[in-house]
Amino acid sequence: MKTLVTDISSLVTVSGTGNQYKTGEQMNEIGEIKDGAFLFSDKIEWVGTAHRAAQMIERQEMWPDKIIHLKGKTVLPGFVDSHTHFVFAGDRTDEFARRLRGASYQEIAEAGGGIKATVKATRNASEDELYENALMLALSAMRYGTCTMEIKSGYGLSFESEMKQLRVIKRLRETLPVEIKTTFIGAHDFPPEFENNRDAYVDLICNKMLPYVAENNLADYCDAFVDEGYYTVEQGRRIFETALGLGLKIRMHADELADVNAAALAAEVGALSADHLLFVSDTNIDKLREAGTVACLLPGTAYFIRMPYAPARNIIDKGAIVALASDCNPGSSFTENMQVVLSLAAINMNMTAEEAITAATLNAAYSLELADKVGSIEVGKSANFIILDVASYAGLFYHFGVNHIDEVRINGRKI
Repeated sequence: MKTLVTDISSLVTVSGTGNQYKTGEQMNEIGEIKDGAFLFSDKIEWVGTAHRAAQMIERQEMWPDKIIHLKGKTVLPGFVDSHTHFVFAGDRTDEFARRLRGASYQEIAEAGGGIKATVKATRNASEDELYENALMLALSAMRYGTCTMEIKSGYGLSFESEMKQLRVIKRLRETLPVEIKTTFIGAHDFPPEFENNRDAYVDLICNKMLPYVAENNLADYCDAFVDEGYYTVEQGRRIFETALGLGLKIRMHADELADVNAAALAAEVGALSADHLLFVSDTNIDKLREAGTVACLLPGTAYFIRMPYAPARNIIDKGAIVALASDCNPGSSFTENMQVVLSLAAINMNMTAEEAITAATLNAAYSLELADKVGSIEVGKSANFIILDVASYAGLFYHFGVNHIDEVRINGRKI
């Protein structure tokens, strides 16, 4: 069935006009059409103005089966959340309260909290329990406008538990209408049993986990937390070279807690994205730009753990590719709401509304190798779009803290 959506007050196409990402000043060019219209089935078939659509119908150049009028509404491409940790068990409310009283992220981790606390709960949870918890988060993300997502493992830190998480993500991929990309991050932290022999755990990742993941097609990508107190650049390089040799591509947690030259490693190994980057240096921003590695910024994390925000303005002005994602996880950014992420990016990282929209749609899709399919409202792409109950896209930022979604469509289907 072909449906015409017309009389749209603000149709934001984020059209790349053939480009799969935007940088610099191009990020402000979001292709807004006032009084816009588009025709869709499972894909976008035509885009233009309501006036032009009416002319085409009158001349019998367009035959929609259904017409939807959206005066006073805004339409955006569905959000692409390219960094999430939906699969976990347990609750870290108590340590969050400790952080509000002044404890640092590192202090909590050293006391047995942080990632290790979630690892213990996740190891003890059944696969079904993990699936139900992740399903609720994924469905909630969709209600806030996420139409494409990446999900990581990383809370098992043992062969059995990491594979359990990856099987859960596989079940989500098979049951949900959203497209999901899977990332193996056995190198999220070091498990307690390897705390005094970290290189032996790297051996386990490289010699057992990664070969099994690749052989059984359990992940698209490999990630590692290369940062102060976590994986060294040398350990990260070994993991990534092993993954690349097995056919997995690279994503990376980089320079969140300190500048350890993780971003330079991301550029060196050709990572699709380097994420966090709170302490990235000017030199390494240049390296990311030259390598074409996406700088995926996670303002929810900086907000949640009271850290400095990533230097978004500098990264954009230097011409690197910038994406935004939620980093939804139980310890350092417990939100699946991409509308909140865009608001934080605009207010606290000095991004324009237009830059934030581009980063959360087209550029994020590019980081997941999906920009030819999603991330903009363009002819031939999947009909993934969201209808917002605001007359202008600026209303998404102006009236913050509420869910503006009227309707979510994935492949043309209302969900």
